[in-house]
Parts: sequence; C-alpha cells; structure tokens
Amino acid sequence: MPEWEERWPWSRLKLDNEAREEFIKESLAFIRHTACQACHRTLEWGRDEELSEALIAFNEAINHFEPDRGVPFLAYARVLMKRRLIDYFRRQRIREALPLDQEEVGQIVDIHLGLNEFREKEQVQERAAEIREYAQELSKFQLSFSDLVEVSPKHRDSRETLLRAARELAVDEDMWAQVERKGKIPMQALVLKTQIHPKVLERGRKFILAVAVLIAKQNDFVYLREYVLPSGRRMAT
Repeated sequence: MPEWEERWPWSRLKLDNEAREEFIKESLAFIRHTACQACHRTLEWGRDEELSEALIAFNEAINHFEPDRGVPFLAYARVLMKRRLIDYFRRQRIREALPLDQEEVGQIVDIHLGLNEFREKEQVQERAAEIREYAQELSKFQLSFSDLVEVSPKHRDSRETLLRAARELAVDEDMWAQVERKGKIPMQALVLKTQIHPKVLERGRKFILAVAVLIAKQNDFVYLREYVLPSGRRMAT
C-alpha cells in the first residue's frame, strides 16, 4: 500500500476530519497537477475556480472510495476531478449564453462517479494513456519497455537496492535536473548519495532511470507506479 495509507487508513480518513485535512493538504500538488492537465493551462490556488472544483471532487473521491475494489485511489480521484471540471466548463458556457435571470435553467447536474460506474473500460483507457505517456518519457532517455523487462533485477535484494537508488535520484532536485538536462544519471553524485558501489549502479542504470521517471513524475503515473513500486516503497502524493 502507498505510504500515506499506512499513516491514515481509509477507516480514519473517512471519519477523522483532521486526518482527512492533512491527507488533502499533502495531496494538493497532485490535485493541482491533475487540474492543470485537464484545463491545459497553469492554475494557481486562490485565483482559479477550477482548483476549487478539483478539490471538491477529490474530497468526494475520499467519501466514495472502496479500497477493496482493487482500483488505485489516485486513479479514481483523477477521473472524478476531470469529470467535475468538464461539468464546470459546461455550466460556465450555459451561464454565458443565458440571461442572468435564466442562469439556473438547464444547468448540468454535478457528476458523482461511484466505483460501480468506474468500469473496466474506463480503467483500461486510463492505463493505456499512462503507458503511452510513459513510453514517450522513456524514449527521451533512449529506453523502451523491452529494456525495462530485460534489466529488471531477478533477486529481491538487488531490486531493493536499485529501487532505493532510483528514489534518491528522483527526489534530489539537483540530480534530477541533471538527468533531464543531460539525459543520463550523474553517477558520481548518486554514488556519494547512496553509498552503493559504482558497478552495481552502472549495471542497474537503465532500471534505475526507468523507475526514477515514475517517481519524479508520480502524479502522471498513478497506475504504473502501483505495479512497479513494491508495497511500502511507493511515495505519497
């Protein structure tokens, strides 16, 4: 399970307002990222109403989420936020088209999506979109899915070591900036940061880089990181 679920189990998030507020506070970056993507522009808290709409949808997602359904919460929340924003845009267009005294005429009803409605087809579309985007990200580093399969460590200890290196690489702003600028891992800096032998890092270079992309861009890959990152090692939003 993601780290935030260990601190705030769903039974607590649904009933404890203080815990919910803390969880939402830690999720603001994900909420803003999703809203910006849906609106195709930069949004700022306190300025853009779209962020308030996305925040309402995220809170609704907490209310309706059922962890036993096997759907990542962030994937479910992302769909609710996008649907509410679509509905918001429709309402805005209607208001602009009607006289003020007819503003309420024909308003679109807010969309509340339950997990029963979060059909397999919708999940497949979400996963497919993530896979396409991930493939594009990997191609920037001359990597592919087949590379990832070939270089994935077979032994648990080796995998844990490389996952730790990937996390350190992704969360270090200076190192990740070098990765994005030069298209390769700053090995010397990563060795110093992790104290992992250079030969181990070099052998696992492709795997480290592929996983680091998922962590550095975690708000985009809510499905893929569930599959790649083991329980207890996923990052919070």
